[in-house]
Amino acid sequence: MKHGARILDHAIWRPDVAIDIGTATTRVATKLHGPVVHQSKVGDLSALRSGVVVNRDVAVAVLEPILDGIKSIGILRPRAVACAPTDASANEREMIIDIVSRAGASAVVVVPEPLAAAIGGGIDVSSTSSQMIIDIGEGVTDCAIIKSGKIIETSTIRMGCGTLRNSIRETVARQSNSQISEYSAERILREVGISGAVGTGSNVSHALERDELIGASALQSGGEREIWASLELALAQIFNTIVMFLKNIPHSIGCELIDSGIHLTGGGSLLTGMRERVQEETRINTITVQNPLNAVVLGARMMLPIVGVLNMWKH
Repeated sequence: MKHGARILDHAIWRPDVAIDIGTATTRVATKLHGPVVHQSKVGDLSALRSGVVVNRDVAVAVLEPILDGIKSIGILRPRAVACAPTDASANEREMIIDIVSRAGASAVVVVPEPLAAAIGGGIDVSSTSSQMIIDIGEGVTDCAIIKSGKIIETSTIRMGCGTLRNSIRETVARQSNSQISEYSAERILREVGISGAVGTGSNVSHALERDELIGASALQSGGEREIWASLELALAQIFNTIVMFLKNIPHSIGCELIDSGIHLTGGGSLLTGMRERVQEETRINTITVQNPLNAVVLGARMMLPIVGVLNMWKH
């Protein structure tokens, strides 16, 4: 009877939810369903920029129908575990709590994105040996070292895939006096990758739509080289953050990371050449975790029972 009541409470009465509110997309998962992906915008209005909520009303509008649908499954309003970058200020974390509450959650707890990503990516966060994770998202690159279940060192830069995409669009506009779409810039990143930035001579043109290709055909001589040069400037800031982070950690932790390696998550980890470039810059073996796009929300879902046992909910 007690076992049946516990199942009823967990699965029907209280359909708790994990939420990864990202700059480009919001991912949601319950104990029994998901992840489900939604755009972090309503119409042309974005809820976040560089990992920071810039429009509360849009953020609520994105989450409200999702949480309404989850509540319809159960009887009580869902509680939520939401994620934030490690450098999020107290005000930013409180804003996330306010938004998720306004969208329909009865209680909210905010957890660090890299910790959730590590758990969702299958990293043994309970290990007494240091584990490093780099979560490369749309607007944030978040580095963290985890040991014995806790984040012990962090470094964050509010740059990510969106920065790289904007760099490509701005350079094409400057070179050809014509605009390419976000979609085409995304295709360049996804199909060509960042390899062109290190001199492999990848061709941008095949990743453009036909009407954009006509406009961009006016690219000046050496235009593609300028695209890769501007992209390299953005990449250099990201890699510099990672390298300086490693240089400033205690030597003992660095030795442990040489053995455990670096784990990549987030959409940026899937860019062609990214894993190799991180490994080249850090000189530490680097791997991409399984299901890197959903690692954060999957990890947050796995944290739901722990949050419940420790009664960490904030009403």
